[in-house]
Amino acid sequence: MGKYSPVSLWVGAEEMRMFKGDLAGNIFHVTPSFASQCGYTIAVDSWNNIEFRASVLSCCVHIVADEQFNLTVQIHVGTDRVVASTYIQTLSCMYSAWAAREIFCEENYMQVSVQRQIPPIEQDYAQDAQDWSLVLPEATSVESGIWQVVFHISGDKRSMTVRKAHQMNYGINTTISRILLRAPYHTNEAQIVLVQGVPLSVIRSSTFYKQQWMILVIDTAMACPLDGITFTDDLILWTVPRIFTPIVTSAVHQDNTSMGVNGIKLDPRRMAERNYTLDKNDTALAIRVPIGAQDGYYKSHVQDGQYGIKYSINLFLEHLWEDEAWGLNKINVIHPVTTPFIPQPLVLTDDTIPEQWLFNVTLGNFLPDVELKKLTLGSQSFPVDEAKQVFNVYNGTTTNETTLNRIFILEVPMEAPVVDRKYIGDGVEQYTLDIIYTLTVVPENVTFTHVAHLKYQHKIVLPMANGFCDEANMTLVVTHGTLDQYWIPFIGNVRLTPHSAEQYGYIFSDNGTHLILSIPHAAAEVVHEAINKQGLRNRFDFKLKDNKTLDVLANFSVSCSFPVTDFITCFPNGRIVITALKLEALLGVNGKMMLKDKTCGPKESDEFKATFEFSANSCGTSRRFEGDYMIYENEVVYFKKSAPASDPIYRLAISCHYRVNDSLHLQFEHQVNPQPTVVPGYGPIVLVMHLAKDMSYVKLYGEADYPVVKYLTDPLYFEVQLLYNEDPQIELFLQDCWATASPDRHSIPQWPIVINSCENHADLHMTIFHPVTSNERVSYPTHYKRFEVKTFAFALGSIDALGQVYFHCSVVLCRKEPVNGLLCPGQCVPGKQRMGRSADTEHHLHGSVSSGAVVIVAEIPTVENQIMKDNHMKSYSWPLLLIGSAIIVASIVLGIVNHKC
Repeated sequence: MGKYSPVSLWVGAEEMRMFKGDLAGNIFHVTPSFASQCGYTIAVDSWNNIEFRASVLSCCVHIVADEQFNLTVQIHVGTDRVVASTYIQTLSCMYSAWAAREIFCEENYMQVSVQRQIPPIEQDYAQDAQDWSLVLPEATSVESGIWQVVFHISGDKRSMTVRKAHQMNYGINTTISRILLRAPYHTNEAQIVLVQGVPLSVIRSSTFYKQQWMILVIDTAMACPLDGITFTDDLILWTVPRIFTPIVTSAVHQDNTSMGVNGIKLDPRRMAERNYTLDKNDTALAIRVPIGAQDGYYKSHVQDGQYGIKYSINLFLEHLWEDEAWGLNKINVIHPVTTPFIPQPLVLTDDTIPEQWLFNVTLGNFLPDVELKKLTLGSQSFPVDEAKQVFNVYNGTTTNETTLNRIFILEVPMEAPVVDRKYIGDGVEQYTLDIIYTLTVVPENVTFTHVAHLKYQHKIVLPMANGFCDEANMTLVVTHGTLDQYWIPFIGNVRLTPHSAEQYGYIFSDNGTHLILSIPHAAAEVVHEAINKQGLRNRFDFKLKDNKTLDVLANFSVSCSFPVTDFITCFPNGRIVITALKLEALLGVNGKMMLKDKTCGPKESDEFKATFEFSANSCGTSRRFEGDYMIYENEVVYFKKSAPASDPIYRLAISCHYRVNDSLHLQFEHQVNPQPTVVPGYGPIVLVMHLAKDMSYVKLYGEADYPVVKYLTDPLYFEVQLLYNEDPQIELFLQDCWATASPDRHSIPQWPIVINSCENHADLHMTIFHPVTSNERVSYPTHYKRFEVKTFAFALGSIDALGQVYFHCSVVLCRKEPVNGLLCPGQCVPGKQRMGRSADTEHHLHGSVSSGAVVIVAEIPTVENQIMKDNHMKSYSWPLLLIGSAIIVASIVLGIVNHKC
């Protein structure tokens, strides 16, 4: 019930006979000790519902003729400190046909009431002589007019006055026809007696009243079962003795037994409907109730950190018998039963929705008294009522037979920061979500946790690269994969950004689909792989790293050889030209290069080489003769700047051989140059996508016109063109075209326009292809493709008014071949050309292109709208550059693929 009791009970009556006139007209707080002494029981179920039960002979009951019983109850709702509201309830019931002795066994007390009228004289007047002999000595010594109680404990006697018994928490009361003794369980005068293996709490007592010459002695012994409960997997079995031998002193003639729940007897038909049974033999009574029966309830519990449940039910037994000593006896027993802890394995259901990039997981099954208090996602903890931008959590229910179970549904976007994303190789991206549920059982506020580990693996498109070199730069062209937004580019150990590229002298651009990077041969991050007589071999490494862990996910290397070999040119006039490599660029050595005559330095020099030019009779050149040759010799030496007087670390010997007697013949012939021919090879391929102003495709929107504003009634006329190519044998095919709401061609959602080179037949407003003919602007019609898009398609796609739409196409360039007749004539790419990585790569190339932004407006065109439309014009056009002629080495985690350009 928490720190403060939410409900307190008070009772009162017009007359309170228990304490005579002391308490008359007052009301009293029902505390636990007051309840057990006065005949009240307060039970609280798992939902904080409070049940109040009162004996008809309880302290504050107003009794009329031992047949009508009235009780007034005040209910205070609030806390122990503050009363929020008060309710007054009057309870009334009729009860008659009393048995001579009635025993009532409640949850927190036991009581007996017996008739106290004086019986007629019978022949067997000495039947209770033993009790008389025990009582009379005490009775003769007490004062007149005082009730007293004598307790018989293992052959010993303990007597006390009624007032003393009240102080000991006993309840003693009389009505016009009955005397009552009530006691809490486990008092000092109670004994535990085993009868048929069932423990009974037994109080043996005699209550007497002395008035001058008269002594009235009443047997007030009572016994109540303390246990007798056993359990199977699905049954509760309650066994009690058929005869309570400590309080039955004579033969039993006949008996009758009934069972019930919550203090209410059930007839045989209701017992059969609920699968309850009551069996009896000569010695015992047995009640069987299925666990989970409708008259009980389940309650959540936590044991050793594990969630489980217990089932509780209040069983009721009424047993009547007749014996020679008392006549009719009745015993009523209310016995609350709770099963042992039943572990409940929790059910975790992973309903992840890959199409929506959403983790969806359900945890159950709980009883309704379990609440989700906190979620720990990854390393961050969130109360369930906060951080809705990170996750959504819902309460749900399921029905399991008769139990209504609670479930908790959690939704977390895979793009959320709490989700761990990792590339695990082979083109697979893994998303991991670690969850710790913190749950509480109310109202006890007992906390427990449950751990879940979710994984989702997604196949991705890996980035691809081509490279080439020229005299000054090494260039890499990277086609983006599907998840490159999570991968950070590095050149060596330097993170590549527009700022760092400018700082290091790189040429860097990224149009969203392709990244183009050019690095000078002398850049700091260039690795010099080899120096030999053939020249210099350089390499730079381009790495893509995970933006969280910085693990290398992809590695591309461009390696090029430069023919800057050490060489000598000997001219007939005696002039000598030498080109030598500079070691400071190659080996990181800071030095100085010179000839034998140290005053002769290089005429020209850059980061890689030095050129010396001198005459054969200068700079320390020596001459000697050998056979028919005159030989001039010199050398290029390299010293460290820090130690110029030491031995050189590099020495290149040079010589020029001239014949002593030789003639040089010169001849000149005129030759007609042949006609230029086109030599097949690889070169730059540039694609562009334009939006035409009308169906004639005469006028196109320029870069300054984007974004172009169009209404839903306007069709869009697109033209895709191959630029800077004059090969009439090349034909351009549209492979797939689609629209997105952002410049990222891989963003979601997407609206297909062209599928496998055909119009989207699932679209009510299908794409229309337009033929291309030669004119002043079009020299090669096969280098163009034109199509028309209906803007109504995007209204169905729920793009907001004034929302920007971007169009993208993947393109295949092929040599002219007959088109497969099974495909759309003149439009579709032949099947063998549409293969993703065809072995016939020399017959076709792949590329992609995107348009600038198009703003689609739903209103009817007006003058004002046209002005707005003109003010939104802006250019977005990203040509695609695919270049070859180098060596590209690509590695994706463990796999390495080499491509030669």
